[in-house]
Amino acid sequence: MHLHLGHHFYGAGNLGDDFMLGGFLEALQALAPGTTCTCRVPFPLPPLRDRFPAIEWLPCDPARLEPCLRRADAWLGLGGSPFQQAQSAWFLDHLTAEAAACERLGKPMFYLGVGVQGEAEAREPAVRRLIAQAAGIWTRDPASAERLAALAPRRPVVAASDLAHLFFRAQPPRAAVPGRLNLTPNFDYGPWPGRDELLAAVDALGVEDRVWLVQETRDLPGAERVLYAALGPAERARWRLLAPDVPGAPLTAALQRWSGAARTVSARYHAALLGAWAGSAVVVIATNEKLRGAAEVLRVPAIAPDAPRATVLAALAEAEAGARRPPQALAEQAAAAVAACLAAIRA
Repeated sequence: MHLHLGHHFYGAGNLGDDFMLGGFLEALQALAPGTTCTCRVPFPLPPLRDRFPAIEWLPCDPARLEPCLRRADAWLGLGGSPFQQAQSAWFLDHLTAEAAACERLGKPMFYLGVGVQGEAEAREPAVRRLIAQAAGIWTRDPASAERLAALAPRRPVVAASDLAHLFFRAQPPRAAVPGRLNLTPNFDYGPWPGRDELLAAVDALGVEDRVWLVQETRDLPGAERVLYAALGPAERARWRLLAPDVPGAPLTAALQRWSGAARTVSARYHAALLGAWAGSAVVVIATNEKLRGAAEVLRVPAIAPDAPRATVLAALAEAEAGARRPPQALAEQAAAAVAACLAAIRA
């Protein structure tokens, strides 16, 4: 079997995407050994080829799309929030072109482990057309399944879970370190209205071991590195900046460099998931529907981006009081989704 992986964000600098892809490859090796994959991306290819040699990585040259599809049994969109238009229509434009080529060549399109980032996606006609063309969709959370099923009720949409759970099950992250707090903030090109309130809550807890954990390696506005640089010198000195990813290094090395912490506060989807697998008390900063979905499936508290100090402290107390066991059931859901998707492709 040959699959063309149609999402083209791999290699952009978000470690969460790599965890998700690593989980899919773990399942693929177990369920369909010998399967080959192609993927076109607009980012440097050598690090991807080093990290994921099982995939044939190609430049995102439009002329390469149809040759890839002609070889493929199916087009497969893996992970992420593919229908978002929060910052621009770049991803939607890409998917529309991929869908047109698949229709010309009679190739079925499947989506696996995908989510919805915001309610506005459902109002876009191009999104409705993409969902209507899909032969099958497995989401990363129930809320996404409900929203996507409403767009094209005659298409199969199944609620599942994020594929990164499969990687964390196969490669358990470092255990939580008592007394440490990991913070992974991200506000997608916008400001962080509750920054000072959250930092004051950390002060109130008396946390000394503070890690400012970077999932996104690029210096994007509103992302971890830029927010860290915006801190005053005294506050910045109280945090240890940690960027676990080294481009091209094995994904397991990035996982081992990731800081285990007793508490995790995250506005990144996969940092929250990883914290749950490490046994951390997780609080999600819910900047969008995607992160609210993460909090729901992990059964952890969520706070608004502008939450006051008292709310942050209450959420951290609630997280500490909750059960902290690896979410094995979510990994089982993800494995079942991969198996069902591969069976549908073979059918």
